[in-house]
Amino acid sequence: MTELQTIKHHVDEHGLGSAIVGDHVAIGVVWTTKTLDGRVRKREIIERAYSMEDAVSIIGCRCENRTNAA
Repeated sequence: MTELQTIKHHVDEHGLGSAIVGDHVAIGVVWTTKTLDGRVRKREIIERAYSMEDAVSIIGCRCENRTNAA
């Protein structure tokens, strides 16, 4: 398994959408916030992860200790 496949597998384990695109893993991220009048606002973006460190930072999974120990 390549490094990018490992990153994609890790992101997929957390239930997020991802795809290997060239030299990075594209991760779909949805930010949900409430407006002052109580409506829900969603912002969908694609983040690029070039390393496992990038990926855990993007998805906020706190798996850094686990991945560094491996």
